[in-house]
Amino acid sequence: MRYRIDPEVVWTPSDGEVRLYSARIGEFQTLNSTAAEIWILLSEDRSAEDATAELIRRYGATSPAQQALITRDIQEFVGRLVAEGLVQEESGAAHA
Repeated sequence: MRYRIDPEVVWTPSDGEVRLYSARIGEFQTLNSTAAEIWILLSEDRSAEDATAELIRRYGATSPAQQALITRDIQEFVGRLVAEGLVQEESGAAHA
């Protein structure tokens, strides 16, 4: 599944974090380094599955348990982003 950052969200990477402001909800947030990595991957038009594979690679997660933990954490984080209206599921044709 691919996601797009809500157009009402302004964000910038800074010192390994991402700082963002949602005009829709009128709130500032700072994402820690791991959340920032996920955010940036999603902003690059990567699917959640691609982001998961990339973080598994970056962190050298070789065991199925480590991979499952990363997968679960990313799914939960992206679900929270959707629930807060910070990202939206893309509809339509899949990207090449």
